[in-house]
Amino acid sequence: MSSNPAIDLTSTETTTSINHNETSNEISDPPPIPSNKQSSSSDTDSDDSHWVSDDDDELPNDLTFEWLDEQMRSGVDLRPLLSRIIPGLPDDISPSTLYEILMNLFLPIRQRKALEQYQTLDDAVELIRTRKNILILTGAGISVSCGIPDFRSRNGIYARLHEEFPELPNPQSMFDIEYFTQDPRPFFRFAKEIWPGQYQPSLAHYFISELERQDKLLRNYTQNIDSLEHLCPITRLIQCHGSFSSATCRICHYTVKSDEIKHEILQQKIPHCPKCPEDIQDAILKPDIVFFGEQLPDDFHKAISIDKTKCDLLIVMGSSLKVKPVSLVSELLSNDIPQILINRERLPHKTFDIELLGNCDVIINEICLRLAKIDPAFSQMKIPNENLLTEISSENLIEPEEPQRKKQKISSDNDKQESSLSPTSLESKVPIESSNPQKQTLLSLKNSSLFNQNSSYISYPPRQYIFPGAEIDLSSDEDEDDDEDDGDDNESTDEEELSRKQPE
Repeated sequence: MSSNPAIDLTSTETTTSINHNETSNEISDPPPIPSNKQSSSSDTDSDDSHWVSDDDDELPNDLTFEWLDEQMRSGVDLRPLLSRIIPGLPDDISPSTLYEILMNLFLPIRQRKALEQYQTLDDAVELIRTRKNILILTGAGISVSCGIPDFRSRNGIYARLHEEFPELPNPQSMFDIEYFTQDPRPFFRFAKEIWPGQYQPSLAHYFISELERQDKLLRNYTQNIDSLEHLCPITRLIQCHGSFSSATCRICHYTVKSDEIKHEILQQKIPHCPKCPEDIQDAILKPDIVFFGEQLPDDFHKAISIDKTKCDLLIVMGSSLKVKPVSLVSELLSNDIPQILINRERLPHKTFDIELLGNCDVIINEICLRLAKIDPAFSQMKIPNENLLTEISSENLIEPEEPQRKKQKISSDNDKQESSLSPTSLESKVPIESSNPQKQTLLSLKNSSLFNQNSSYISYPPRQYIFPGAEIDLSSDEDEDDDEDDGDDNESTDEEELSRKQPE
């Protein structure tokens, strides 16, 4: 939730709880799931290699997201199945947590192999121009420029909530359905900050709307809850984590539009259901966003089961893709479908064919300018900067080491030893971190006199482009383990967490 903490706060946030009242005939059937051959009851009782649920259904050998999704949507109790794998489960564990555990156990992240035919910015532009069923997955990063308050900065919402509600166990608790039941005040304090009607869409939002206007957009799956997509408008939309557009009573399930409780929210009052007696304290009109322990909307599961076979291009914008099941969307697609990342940071746990790293609006501005030059249909978009950026190769920004001067040979041995141990002398000889291009940091490149972030971007072969706003370390994947203890890397990790909830 770039601006949506309810979306990306923790791994359990987007998991799904089981609704036992939901009828199966309201849900489209998922694709066929491979299953084990039926065995006799005696074989089943004696064979510990198969785990059996209450319905005597065996766990598929090749368990898939579709199978888990079907169990959840059908209201199957996953506890008996999981108890055979992990004995001694707590009695109070929620259905959504059981679902998350099974996903983590049986659906490890699969690293796809990058497609060699798509590597450059020009390739990205051409893919967007020619593809007809583009699936766009968006997160908090596309709303950063809209002015929506952040959550994790020094003066962000979390910091202020901690001062106002010191009893709050942690900031994420305000999006926990159990804590909300006990004390809804922190959430409604936050709701005022992001209530619809206070902000306008970003260039990234309007770009998605333009793709829909040209009939190129298959679907926009958003993890955000700010509802800015409706102002563009974007209609081919799945709000994976709900939105503030409506609110529902927790007792009688009476639903109202957001405008009906807007005054109470802005006045910092907890809205009470008009249909329930006033003495029922829990009859609160809760905005229809997904809390921890609540299930994702049905339309998410229905749509992705169809869209995964139609999609011909995936674009991930402003999202860290760390929270299941939304993060699995990129893995449900065929490996031959190109995938483009537009984000402030790299996503090391995913493999993209082209990585455009920086502020989403800056990158979209550049893409739109390039598209307009070859396709007049894109010239209708209003963009803030009408000048193309200048591409600078990272190789041109690397300062070579100065060769040692011969006069150093006449220095004394003590001088040599002192010089070799002196941090100052080392810094003077190596102007940047390393002569290896794969070890240059973004700061080293941006500090070059050749780079102007207002008029240029950096190409970092074979697949990365660094635009203004990028918050990454350009170390190679092979070197990431070596850099785990580096202070800058730790800071980058914090920024990635920030990007998921606020400026994703």
